[in-house]
Amino acid sequence: MMIGGNASAADMLVKTPLYASAWINPILIANTQVGLGIVGHRVDYYETTPTIPRFSSERGWLPGLQLGLSAMGPMGDVANIYVMGAFTWIQGRTEYGASGGPVIADRSGADIRTLDIRLGKGFDVAANWMVTPYLGAGYRSWNRDLSNRSGPFGYSELYEHGYVGGGLLVQWAATDRIVLSASGLVGTTLAPKMATSFNGGALIDPLTYDLGSSAIYMAGLSADYAITREWHANAGVDFLSFRYGASAVALDGSLEPDSRTSNWTLKAGFGYSFYKSPAIAANY
Repeated sequence: MMIGGNASAADMLVKTPLYASAWINPILIANTQVGLGIVGHRVDYYETTPTIPRFSSERGWLPGLQLGLSAMGPMGDVANIYVMGAFTWIQGRTEYGASGGPVIADRSGADIRTLDIRLGKGFDVAANWMVTPYLGAGYRSWNRDLSNRSGPFGYSELYEHGYVGGGLLVQWAATDRIVLSASGLVGTTLAPKMATSFNGGALIDPLTYDLGSSAIYMAGLSADYAITREWHANAGVDFLSFRYGASAVALDGSLEPDSRTSNWTLKAGFGYSFYKSPAIAANY
């Protein structure tokens, strides 16, 4: 309370106008968008037995599409909450190999579908740097169609697993328009299995093999360019590695052997950022 006299400028209450313009971290804008892209997926899968290190294999590049949705912003009093979901569909034909040697003329159909989800919290380590630890989870299926090389007794194999893990996303806003990202995740596969079904020939009950779980490794590099505040172009490369443990022997005497999988995915597309800056709080 003041008695007499005039109030100085320091004593006056000054508020920043609501929705006043302010610098917004480009990372927040890049991390809040819906996007669609094309992918090129490199498959490198092989099965091993105690006597043959590369008993059966599938190799090749496959085309696909990826739909992604991500958002980053405050949740209550917590800033920079990060959520991401991506669905990828890949379809084509791979080169089949047996006993260590590729058979170029013999191809298998492949239909691969993946779902990846991430939830994390971003930390500003500098004005244009952000580090986001996250939890990741997802699902992968691979329908391996072997009917073309088995004649009337053709069959398919459906491999499936879930996964969970922990990861880290590191991002750098190189300019107001360019955001570069690097990420990595280490986790474990969940409930891997393979189910067979016949596409022709004798009608039999399909068999399902429970496979052994293993560590899973994921890594990625990407770049996002803001054409405008809303429209973005992006590109990147992802790496995935995991294995399946051999199954128990089935009632008919068969089993699914140990296998290794390594995948590279090149991707490019466009996104629309729906980031809306929160109202600027009053400053005193």
